[in-house]
Amino acid sequence: MSCLSVHGQDLILQSLEQVLLFAKENAPEQQIRNWQKEREQYAPSISSAELFPSLRAYGTWDNYLQLPVQLLPSEAVGGEPGTFTEIRFGTQFQASLGLEASLPLFDPELWRRVKSDRLRAQMNLQELYSQEQAWREEIARTYFQLLLYEESLKLADTRFHLSDSIYRLSELIYEEGEMEPLPFQRIKSSALAAKQALIRQQKQADLVKSSLLSLIGAGDKQIRFSGKIQDLITQAEFSTYELSSLPDWKRSELAVAWSEQSWKQNRAGHLPKLNATGRFYQQTLANQFSLRDASSFEVGVVGLSLNWNLFQGNLKRLKIKTAYLDWQIAKERQILTRQMLTQEQQNLETELGKSQQLVNEFGKLLQLFEENYRLAGIQWAEGPLNADELLQVEREWIEQQQEYLIALADLFTSQALLAIRNQTYSENP
Repeated sequence: MSCLSVHGQDLILQSLEQVLLFAKENAPEQQIRNWQKEREQYAPSISSAELFPSLRAYGTWDNYLQLPVQLLPSEAVGGEPGTFTEIRFGTQFQASLGLEASLPLFDPELWRRVKSDRLRAQMNLQELYSQEQAWREEIARTYFQLLLYEESLKLADTRFHLSDSIYRLSELIYEEGEMEPLPFQRIKSSALAAKQALIRQQKQADLVKSSLLSLIGAGDKQIRFSGKIQDLITQAEFSTYELSSLPDWKRSELAVAWSEQSWKQNRAGHLPKLNATGRFYQQTLANQFSLRDASSFEVGVVGLSLNWNLFQGNLKRLKIKTAYLDWQIAKERQILTRQMLTQEQQNLETELGKSQQLVNEFGKLLQLFEENYRLAGIQWAEGPLNADELLQVEREWIEQQQEYLIALADLFTSQALLAIRNQTYSENP
């Protein structure tokens, strides 16, 4: 931030680059997006953790309020033949404490899911970059819109002062009785309209500046924007970026890869899964709550676990078919995205070149129409020109101002988009 100029208590931002730098450091929206990027970087590690061995400790304590009963022939325990005796097995209180470990040995569906989650995290990251680019483009458009309204404000101010001067002169002529009411009223209404136009342009400039300050996170800071229209016109930056550097382009590629991986993951669901397991625990049995003088013993078990879903109705087939269609849709969307971005790049370059040429030609033209209106005012005051002819010259000047502002708006729109795309490429070539 040391490159930003400070004047008194005001912070002066002299270019779009400085505005974007300030926004990057101060806008709450960008801070949230930075945290989201950091969160997405952990997603692949979370998914890959399922491939490593897992170890858990556990403990249980059970109170059997009613032990299970078995019936045995009474003669087996010295009883009366032909009868049965109830025998209860086990103890009322049982406690165990142990460790359990497991390791996936063969799980193709899990392996595919890990790759799919990694691609999805990268795709989500590109989505955040795409949102950031759209946010920066909005800042650039708003910044150029502010400069446009400031230029419009200057034109409106020039028109107001000329119209007001002619009106003041006509007022003197009218008071001396040398002018009819209707021409005087028309000149007066033109001056009032020029004043209203000046107020409207000032209001629009204030609203756009307020919007820009909100976008860049200005808060209570006093900020001035001192960009020069002529510098932007003469230093228009043409396309230097590669389409493959744009987040939307990268995201479309990742979407295809992720959809393909999801399809393969669903196909792998038909294959068996093999896990290695191990368990070691100590079990204590007693008929007293305190487990005093209880018997304890250790148990250790290792083995393999095989799971194979042989039939689940039509569920697997439908999931595979749906995933395959998603893959085909993603490939078509990738083609459309590339076509759209390519066409957009060509349109921006064409629009920028033509708009810059048009705006450059307006410089002398506007001065000429302004001088025409000034001369028309002089000739009207001297008598050769009537009020209709004077107001017609003014309308011609206003029309040229409007055409100039439209061309300037087209130029700034193209400049805003190209500036952000060129900057994106310079940061991530």
